Amino acid sequence: MIKSKVSLAVLTALTTCALSTTAAAQTQPGEDNVELIQVRGIQGSLRQAAFQKQTSDVIQDSIVAEDIGKFPDQNVAESLQRITGVSISRVNGEGSQISVRSFGPEFNVVKLNDRTLATTTGSRSFDFQVLPSQLISGADVMKSPTADLSAGSIGAYVNIKTAKPLKQPGFHASATAKTNYHSLVKDATPELAGIISNTFDDDTWGVLVGVSFKENANRIDAYRTSHWNQYAGNGSGYGFPMDADDVLGEDGNPTTLAGSRGPGRSIFNMIDEDRERFGANVAVQWAPNDSFESTFDGLYTRLDREYLGSGLQVPNQTPRYTRAVISDEGTLLEATIADTDLEMNVVYGLQESTTTAFGYNGVYTGDRLVLEFDASYSKAETSFEGDDTTALHYTMFDADGVRQPSEILIDYHNDIPSLSTTGALDVTDISKVRAAWQRYAAEEAEDTVKEVKLDALYDIDAGPLVSVKAGAAYTKRNIAFSRFGTEFDPTSGGETWNGAGMWIGDGSTWGDNPATGALPASVLELSANNFMDGTGSGFPRQWVQIANHQAYREATQAYLEQAVANGDGWRGDIVNAGWDTVYPSPGGSYANDETMIALYSRFNFEGELGDYNWRGNLGARYVDIDNTARGTASTIDMLMINQESSNLPESVDNTATTSAKSSTVDTSESHFLPSANFMLNFENGYIVRLAAAQTITRPSLADAGVNVQETAGVDSPTVTIAGGNPYLKSYEVNQLDASVEYYADNGNAYSLAFFYKDISNFISTITTVGPWEGNISPELAAAYANLGQTVTYNSTRKENRDGGSVTGLEVGVLHNFDFLPGFGVQANYTYADSKDDSALPINLPSVVEPGSGLEGFAKNSYNLIAFYDQDAFQARVAYNWRDSFLSSRSGDGIQPEYNDAYGQLDASASYDINETFTVSLEAVNLTNETRLQYYGQRDRVSLVEMTGTRYYLGVRATF
Repeated sequence: MIKSKVSLAVLTALTTCALSTTAAAQTQPGEDNVELIQVRGIQGSLRQAAFQKQTSDVIQDSIVAEDIGKFPDQNVAESLQRITGVSISRVNGEGSQISVRSFGPEFNVVKLNDRTLATTTGSRSFDFQVLPSQLISGADVMKSPTADLSAGSIGAYVNIKTAKPLKQPGFHASATAKTNYHSLVKDATPELAGIISNTFDDDTWGVLVGVSFKENANRIDAYRTSHWNQYAGNGSGYGFPMDADDVLGEDGNPTTLAGSRGPGRSIFNMIDEDRERFGANVAVQWAPNDSFESTFDGLYTRLDREYLGSGLQVPNQTPRYTRAVISDEGTLLEATIADTDLEMNVVYGLQESTTTAFGYNGVYTGDRLVLEFDASYSKAETSFEGDDTTALHYTMFDADGVRQPSEILIDYHNDIPSLSTTGALDVTDISKVRAAWQRYAAEEAEDTVKEVKLDALYDIDAGPLVSVKAGAAYTKRNIAFSRFGTEFDPTSGGETWNGAGMWIGDGSTWGDNPATGALPASVLELSANNFMDGTGSGFPRQWVQIANHQAYREATQAYLEQAVANGDGWRGDIVNAGWDTVYPSPGGSYANDETMIALYSRFNFEGELGDYNWRGNLGARYVDIDNTARGTASTIDMLMINQESSNLPESVDNTATTSAKSSTVDTSESHFLPSANFMLNFENGYIVRLAAAQTITRPSLADAGVNVQETAGVDSPTVTIAGGNPYLKSYEVNQLDASVEYYADNGNAYSLAFFYKDISNFISTITTVGPWEGNISPELAAAYANLGQTVTYNSTRKENRDGGSVTGLEVGVLHNFDFLPGFGVQANYTYADSKDDSALPINLPSVVEPGSGLEGFAKNSYNLIAFYDQDAFQARVAYNWRDSFLSSRSGDGIQPEYNDAYGQLDASASYDINETFTVSLEAVNLTNETRLQYYGQRDRVSLVEMTGTRYYLGVRATF
């Protein structure tokens, strides 16, 4: 698995030297005399966050480091989810991206020190997995825009802050060592972190250096389905017996319910994953006098991950059903499949990702004028190789090479179906496994961001107008994504990345010859015997798996070479190149060059309304955006008849010649975005805020590529079109916000907020159909004419359309129990009701319509946190819950896809041994919850995922 890229000895030396800074409270512009709050422990962190919310010019929430170098959680996203209106998505159990007020990751601008950080996700969403939490001092979530904030956030503008040495003069240092234990892996891995900060020459300059290193051993148990399609009793579509009397309804009687559906694959997988993450940051500050301060800071992170999973795959698409039961709603409930090999599904990936960012910030402060200049550069790179389609199979031959009858029985009444086999199929017999189908692919991505900003703030004594702020910003972003794949098909005659794979044998002989695909016994082993431990029943808990993916590749390569030597018909050039040789994908690669220029002005006001103070701002931001999308489109040159597969005159099969065609598309758009914020302070703890703005969110960079692909239908006169759409325009929103807040003298805080967002331009995955106007061979045209058919296209791509509206409420509570010193609760609840004004019906039999809700919007979510902070002991228990929601209106089989409701319980505790040393224990997902997704109906499960419970035991030294 992954080998350490960083010497543990060096890291240990660094961390024992110490490291970290306290995050002192920051004053807001124009508030030089506000009280400074020293952060210590849970209560101190929450009080400072409430103080920042109280003194903000906008509607915002914050999180702050609990102590010197101590962020509240292992992951910044997992801390942000404690904020009102924020929920997170997880990758393999770790917080990855955030949603704010149910607006997904792509709708939120996430900055690091108010700068864009390059990513490799192909989207604009920020992946928190690459960011070590130990290097972070806090984060602000701003929900009402101002003119001086970068455009792009319909959900929220999130600014993550790293520590700076001059914010806490003097020498400060801390070091942390932890061991991480995963309940499914049953193994412990190390984590080391530290940060050191010092100031010199009467605190006129300072240096901060931080490092972190973390290993993670994870296991993900998953059941998933794919390739959903309509079943039919007449032999068309997937499965189902030819004899309609063997297709039964829930009442046990034969049924011919139209549109019944089931998966083409049902997959049980255990995936083992190893991760290494290294992070380092540096900050150098120089402030020779009160008028000037300059800061240079840099960040480097590296995330390496390798995973390997093997599991059971039921080939539901087979026509060898002998019995089927479907529900009254048309969902496959039970199936008996005879004389079909059970498959082993293999998932493998090796990924290396690096992010580099550095920038310079200079601030000049005169008597009435403040000038700020900021320039930054960031670059993210990633490389990936692997596959998720390789399949081996369990042979039905006995030890004497005689084929034996067998059956696969599967029952879908529960979320994870029961599965059993009869006859020769034995999922724990290593001798039964044969290599069958393979594909290997690779990807590379690179994203660079260059930004320059110049701001000027001028104090004015003109009645309620107290200052004017103006500025300009320039952003240049270049993203390039390349996909590569293996060409295996001996008859294809050309490189391809996704349509071809390699059959051991000719695709069918392994079903007749017991020796075909045989592998050395050392390549295979038995898996752990606790798959989905504690959940479900009736399915295997253990099976045969690949022991080492590299050894498996070498074994199958040797098998191919021997096949060519034996004259079995395989092309020698493929074998000689190696089965993992990859070629560029003509339709899977794209590049976007985006330039954004922004000008803004903001007018700041304050005054008195009777006995009360008020302040606010009014401004506008003008944004001009130019984008050049470059890449290749893989389109059909000629649609032809497949003479070998067609059964004329009854039916016809298509084939096509395709070629890669270079394409460049230039687009531009501009937006004038006004904003206003108003705050009335009643001076008794009560504050009322009002805000209004126009905002935008740019489309995902991956969605705006020119990488279009056309694919000929199989046994169907339909051309499938997929890929990017470079003509996508930005999401556009008008929004209103209002809040009432109360801050008590003892640190308690309560808030109630209302928000309304009118989305005038939206982007969705839309399926369109119509007559295909490409080139068709005369022979194929005549064949279709005889059948009375015409060639059509089916395009599934992102398109602009009318939007809808979102109306919501937020309630936040921070309450300390005075009669129970040290005890308190933090709780929040968010309600978001979405309405899609242009939702189109699906109009397919046995498919439930998704209704009028917008994609990605959960109606209800809440967080409940109980904490204790007294003397040397601190503890916290947190429960986060999010309602079910529509994630896509066009999922597998053109069915709507939903995320089921999910709740998770986390806990942490720490004890200060003395002023220097603290021990801590944390647990994530204490109750081992599983995540579930489904297609349209709750009985059409698409994913059940278990990631286990993670424990962290650590010791921390502070100096």
